[in-house]
Amino acid sequence: MSANCAPRLSQLQIAAASAILVAEARCFPEDREGMQEEKTMWLRRWEEKTATLMPLVERGKELGITVRVDAAEAPILAEADNVYERWTAEEAEVHARAEQDVQMGDENAQETGGPGASITVPAATEKMSHVEVVSRPVRKRLRQTVAESEDEDEPKIVVPPGSILHKVPCMRCTVKKTACIRPIGQTCNGCARMKQGCEKSTMAVGKKAQAGTSVVRASKTAKASSSKRVVDDDDDDNEVEVVESHTHAKGKAPVRSWLNAKVAADLSQSLRLLCAEAAESQATYLRLQVRINQLAEALEKIGVE
Repeated sequence: MSANCAPRLSQLQIAAASAILVAEARCFPEDREGMQEEKTMWLRRWEEKTATLMPLVERGKELGITVRVDAAEAPILAEADNVYERWTAEEAEVHARAEQDVQMGDENAQETGGPGASITVPAATEKMSHVEVVSRPVRKRLRQTVAESEDEDEPKIVVPPGSILHKVPCMRCTVKKTACIRPIGQTCNGCARMKQGCEKSTMAVGKKAQAGTSVVRASKTAKASSSKRVVDDDDDDNEVEVVESHTHAKGKAPVRSWLNAKVAADLSQSLRLLCAEAAESQATYLRLQVRINQLAEALEKIGVE
């Protein structure tokens, strides 16, 4: 690579990596309950994008390239970096508490009895604060149950500690014909590797329950909206007119507003993802341009115009 072409290629690479990082900064999930899975996935993606950009920035400094950030993108990157620092600290605290709970469970198991004894672990040991921890004796019984339930011809399934095996697997595990195993309250391992949502996660189950509640509530409100009205006419004596009213009742307004807010939140999230995909496509185009320039330079070296 010639000295004249190297700075331009490095500048294009930095621009592509920066565009991908800005796109990721625009679509970080909301900080609310039930979004822990999305937060963890976003943290991993942010670390990958940052690890890609930083070596390019260092090489750009060696070549005398100044890295500039648009005024509109600087607050977005700063906010995303602050969110990353805060969520990373929260995640580290959760892991520290989980390890402490596991150690306490081991100590209680040793005090209860020796090996081979039937041990009953207190409920406080299995579930402490906001982290669910399965102690080792419970894990051993779980492995034995799963191994005995399988046929001898089929491979035996070993469930890791702190995880559960679904008798009815999710859609992806059903298609792939694999065991649907997941940590408690999280996405199954297969869906996590594919970076997609799982219908067996706590968040998905909660959404289904909320959707069922909203449908039942809406149907009850629709039945209650059919009302009868009595009209007294001065010209006719005691004439009664029965009118079936299909207008929206007062009780339905909160349900409709809740549904609209949910749909608006989903549309907003989809829009952010589309913006991120568009920015990533632009970055892919820039990377392709870098490869084209490299190929043109290589052809020029061997004398091909």
